[in-house]
Amino acid sequence: MFSFGSFLQNQVLPKLLKTFRQHHIIYPYIEAVLIVCYRWAIWLNPSLVEAHYRLGQLFQKQHQWQKAATAFEQVTKIGSFELADAYGNLGRVLSKLKKYEESIAALHQAITLEPHHYGYYRFLGDTLSDKGKIDEAVNIYQIASQKRIYKTHPQVLLKYQIKKTLTAPNFMIIGQVKCGTSSLYRYLTQHPQILPAIKKEVQFWNLKSHSKRKLDWYLSHFPAISSEQNLITGEATPYYFNCQSTAKQVFRLFPNLKLIILLRNPIDQVVSHYYMKVRINREKLSLKQAIFSGLFNSIQLANNDLTNHCNNNRYLKNGIYIEMISEWMKIFPKKQFLIVKSEDFFTNSATTVKQIFQFLEVESYQLQEYSNSSRGNYPPLSQSMRHTLGDYFRPFNQQLEEYLDRKFNWDY
Repeated sequence: MFSFGSFLQNQVLPKLLKTFRQHHIIYPYIEAVLIVCYRWAIWLNPSLVEAHYRLGQLFQKQHQWQKAATAFEQVTKIGSFELADAYGNLGRVLSKLKKYEESIAALHQAITLEPHHYGYYRFLGDTLSDKGKIDEAVNIYQIASQKRIYKTHPQVLLKYQIKKTLTAPNFMIIGQVKCGTSSLYRYLTQHPQILPAIKKEVQFWNLKSHSKRKLDWYLSHFPAISSEQNLITGEATPYYFNCQSTAKQVFRLFPNLKLIILLRNPIDQVVSHYYMKVRINREKLSLKQAIFSGLFNSIQLANNDLTNHCNNNRYLKNGIYIEMISEWMKIFPKKQFLIVKSEDFFTNSATTVKQIFQFLEVESYQLQEYSNSSRGNYPPLSQSMRHTLGDYFRPFNQQLEEYLDRKFNWDY
């Protein structure tokens, strides 16, 4: 039963998702079958630790925190399989259940088993933050950053230890969602002069729960670079792009910040965003219901006001780039922006990354490979749907081209 579940999860599911359009139906169905398989396997052999572990992962993905905690607790009791990771995941789900003391204890166990794993320190910092222990979280985040730099940029470790003060970011990738930001950030932070934050998306400026924390909490996510080092750091939170209040807040503190924006054909961006939401169990509607009901409703509106046109549909709103770019460029000087066409980045990553290195004023550097591991696995959009979305986005794309004095040619 366990082997059958593994076969479904690793072989059948990816193929189905690539060809079957109704992801919102197939995902919960397959996951339900997987849960039955792993539970049956556990009933036949209660000590089958890998089945408990996979069950915990499924429940964690579904946000069934208590069931996930129970599964990971079984892994820690049986032992021997992915034990540190089981403690790490247990700590995360216990934090979701607001069992902070138990979460902290589990994460300390994970750290004891794998003291060099920076992720466990990061999760511990998150739990301490949720508990309101911000000063303790800041210290743990700095340790997490040190652990990560040791792994990604070991050549700067000794200098890194000299400076203990917090460092401000030099750049931000602020948008857009599903336009290649994850791949780009991974490429940039492979440069010897560009040190990563402890996580790609800090989400300090767009989440109210985070922005209430003090600035030191935000800065502790970045490596503490001394002034004499020729190094830079930054983050990539594409959700900043859609948050109009973020631009003013960021400019007030970091007026010289360099900003990178990736823009993808809004049709492809919208569809990719939908399938991402389905994949993480945050979208239950079909593609047509989620996107096109809002589209048809907006077409029927009597006026053509940008904000009224799409505010009721989060997918469509994210594809109207002119709104967000104009807001950001009212605050920051245009010379501090680099607008990257996602299609150029996808087809010729090396040239695009070289251009960005120049924009960030770091030395020329050639990566060994450019692989997009974040690319979605979903069926192509029908021509009729593509034409409908194309007609909708065309006037907004034209306004964007006029505003930036640049052609994107998304209609061709």
